[in-house]
Amino acid sequence: MKPTIIIAALLLAGCASGPIIDPKASKTPENFYLDQMECERISQNVSYGSEMAKGALINGILSGIMGAAIGQAPNAGAVGAASGAIVGAGKGAYDTNSRRGKIVTKCLQGRGYSVLE
Repeated sequence: MKPTIIIAALLLAGCASGPIIDPKASKTPENFYLDQMECERISQNVSYGSEMAKGALINGILSGIMGAAIGQAPNAGAVGAASGAIVGAGKGAYDTNSRRGKIVTKCLQGRGYSVLE
């Protein structure tokens, strides 16, 4: 299994809980689960793959350059690029999960829910 998949799974496992609303301050709390599912479906327009690839590319290149510049081993640039790509992919997954959470929160607030967290 690829290390990036493992990192992404670990990041997502820690963020598995949904938003918490105040039912007394919300307009239609009885529709919450239906609205939450619709808002989560909307948030899936933010793709994990593209964000992870972008993070892996940027961090991989920067870490590879730094590894080649300051590393003592002949393959320091390659090691730096590989480790940077793994960290960048993990950061991309984390950022995507955060963006999706913000989208769900804004969507629910737009539908009249008082989102506490």
